Amino acid sequence: MGLMHVVVAGAGGIGGAIAGEVALGGGEVSVIDAWADHVEAIRAEGLRLVGPSPSGERTAELPAWHIDEWRRLAPIDVLVIAAKAFDNRWLAPLLAPRLAEGATVISAQNGVNEPLLAELLGPERVIGTVVLFPAEAVGPGQVRLDGQPTLQIGELDGTRTFRLEQLSSALCRGIDVAVSDNIWGAIWSKLVMNCMSNPVNAVLGGRARDCREQPGPRRVSLACGSEAVAVGRARGHQIEPVSGIDAERILVGGAGGSGADELAADWEATAAGLGEVKGSMPTDIERGRRTEIDSFSGFVSQEGLRLGIPTPVNDAVYKMVSEIESGARATGPQNLDELLKALG
Repeated sequence: MGLMHVVVAGAGGIGGAIAGEVALGGGEVSVIDAWADHVEAIRAEGLRLVGPSPSGERTAELPAWHIDEWRRLAPIDVLVIAAKAFDNRWLAPLLAPRLAEGATVISAQNGVNEPLLAELLGPERVIGTVVLFPAEAVGPGQVRLDGQPTLQIGELDGTRTFRLEQLSSALCRGIDVAVSDNIWGAIWSKLVMNCMSNPVNAVLGGRARDCREQPGPRRVSLACGSEAVAVGRARGHQIEPVSGIDAERILVGGAGGSGADELAADWEATAAGLGEVKGSMPTDIERGRRTEIDSFSGFVSQEGLRLGIPTPVNDAVYKMVSEIESGARATGPQNLDELLKALG
């Protein structure tokens, strides 16, 4: 079998890192993006990747297309959607005509996007995916990686299939790919972690680690996690550990139950590796961009309402991030007391 044509839609931090590593490993990969300057820079000078240590700096040469040039894409064997989650409703149908027979689609995005992609592109095409590394587009044609590119993939029904091996082969050129029998548990684990950090930090400002190290923000963080675990359990997911912490402990301790003090200490201990990073949502707010709050706290709130699971803290975070986006509220520590009241 020849090389599979991998197309990365959305060549920002995560998408750019995936595309660049696959290209550097000898894979056949193209990118398509709505950021015109980024596309032009890749065309002119290649896609420059920086980090993680000791990889240093390297440049990948690969085809880059503007979003309105989608018809020029060669047939797509593997579609990696790495744009913002709120773009899926228009982006997936746009690229659907370029999908080859038997094409595979994965979401290298925040949130739970597989059901919508299955609806738009066909459930037989979608493989569950979790991104397990941070990366950021730091300028046109430039991506910084803050960790070894790692993906977890799995069939949504938990079975082991040949196409998982094919996808691993297509992507593992420069990327660590792990196959999971419980991809829903992994997807929901990452959602829980995101709800515990990104939106809370967007409301309070500061660094991502503050939600783990500072007592007040940590209480809010763990309460958000407890609610998200409860909703995931109600959906039938066996949730994988969150930053190495068993989901059951977050469910109980995060709500102030048994083991709360030990949980707080263990959650604080996970902060050390975060450095000074802020997170994607606070960065989006700083830059005046739309956030993915609907895919984080908003999604947990919506599912909680549907399933009859109370989510007052995620509800409060969702409301406050929405107000910050609209300009009706300022981000900062002055919002902490209001969040703490939502704990009851």
